[in-house]
Amino acid sequence: MYMHTAVRASPVACVRGNADTHRAPPAAQVEELKLVSNFTDTEVARLIKIFNDIDIDRGGTISRDELFKLQAFRANPFLGRIIHVSGFSGDEGEGEEATLSIKEFAELMSVFSIRASREQKLRYAFKIYDCDGDGKIGKDDLRQTLDVITAGKMDHDFMTVVVDQVFQEADEDKDGFIHFDEFAKIVMNTDIEGKLTFDF
Repeated sequence: MYMHTAVRASPVACVRGNADTHRAPPAAQVEELKLVSNFTDTEVARLIKIFNDIDIDRGGTISRDELFKLQAFRANPFLGRIIHVSGFSGDEGEGEEATLSIKEFAELMSVFSIRASREQKLRYAFKIYDCDGDGKIGKDDLRQTLDVITAGKMDHDFMTVVVDQVFQEADEDKDGFIHFDEFAKIVMNTDIEGKLTFDF
């Protein structure tokens, strides 16, 4: 299966911090964020600093544009899907900008941690491919994913051939969908951990 989800990279872009971001975070906040992530105390403190550095308006949440300041996300063609599945609050359709709290940011970054399990990374990748969020990957989901991967440059007829081939191989029960267990098998020999890991 076409498996391109993220690249191994340092998540920190050249963002300008301020004096507030250099103070040690409160111990209670560190402990709270450790509960929802795979990070150590040191990594949580670094995560808080990164969050504060990119939270330019100091609003306590980060927007899509602020998240885009992180190099690893900026280079990722799946940024839109990552935003969609990662708990951004707000309804952009109603004119309200979608945002992430520090807790939601920690949960998101935890998936990309080197300590996140293969199962966690697989389930996250599955959500990226499941564009309509119905718990299974249909042919339209895979077409949308391929369109993102190829930046819309794949010929329509060739895309149809690729999608059909993937489903021929992956859809073991022939119900017209790729379920999680089937997805896990088809990406078994891929470097899923590497593709979903940031050097943090």
